[in-house]
Amino acid sequence: MKSLTVCMYGAASDNIDVNYFRQAEAFGRGIGKRGFRLIYGGGGSGLMGAAARGVRAEGGDVISVVPNFMYGMEDIFSDCTQMIRTNTMAERKSIMEDNGDAFVIVPGGIGTFDEFFQILALVGLKQLTAPIILFNIDGYYNILIALLEDSRQKGFISYDPWKYITVASTVQEVLKVLDETAV
Repeated sequence: MKSLTVCMYGAASDNIDVNYFRQAEAFGRGIGKRGFRLIYGGGGSGLMGAAARGVRAEGGDVISVVPNFMYGMEDIFSDCTQMIRTNTMAERKSIMEDNGDAFVIVPGGIGTFDEFFQILALVGLKQLTAPIILFNIDGYYNILIALLEDSRQKGFISYDPWKYITVASTVQEVLKVLDETAV
C-alpha cells in the first residue's frame, strides 16, 4: 500500500450534532491507523478539529494549511506535524489541491461547498486527477446530491459528476475508497 495524502474539507463550527463529530473523528482515526497523512485547513474546532485529533490519536501526520488572517479569528489545531502559513485563502486552497491524493468532503458550510465545487470543477476539466468522496453523514448532502443530479439531467453539467464522486454514508465506505486509491 502506497503512502496517501488525504485532503479533507469540512465544518469549523462546533454548533452541530455530536454524531458528526464522532464520525469525523472515526474517519481521522482510520486515516491515522493506515499511515495516511491528512492535509486540511488547520481548524481546531468543528469537524476539522475532530478529524485532526483522530489522526493524531493514532500517531498519524497532520498537515495544516492556514491563512495568516485566521490566527486569532479561529481556533487553530496546535498538534499538527506540519504547519503551512499562507497569505490568502486562494493560496491555501492551491496548496491543498496540489498535495491531495484524494479529497474527502465531510459536512460543512459555505467554505466547504466552495472547496468541493472547486475540486469537482478541476477534476471535471481534467486539471486534477483524484477521487472525490462526499461523506454523507446522516444524509447531510442529500439535497446537494439531488441538485447535482438535477443539473446533470437538465444539461447544465456537461459531464457525469458521478464518474468522479463517490457518495459514502459510513466511515468504512470512505476508508474503502481510500484503501483502493492507495493500492
